[in-house]
Amino acid sequence: MRTGTRGDEGVATKGFDMLMRTAGKAAARLAKDHAPDIATKTPVVTMLDPIELGALNVWIADQPDPKPSRPKAMRRPLAEALIR
Repeated sequence: MRTGTRGDEGVATKGFDMLMRTAGKAAARLAKDHAPDIATKTPVVTMLDPIELGALNVWIADQPDPKPSRPKAMRRPLAEALIR
């Protein structure tokens, strides 16, 4: 026994198609915006003791909005030191 009519299946399919198109556009936008950054950068992992981490957090809190992330906050003085 069928519960739906052919017209009901078409509505469900259109909704799914629209959802998938939207998801595909979002994924393409994300890939376009972020993939080059990831592909060209090398991760560097460093360990901070509690005092260093606290100092970093205080420095971040003192920055104007939008506040930098921890990695951005660490890259800024590194870039300045490497320029000298």
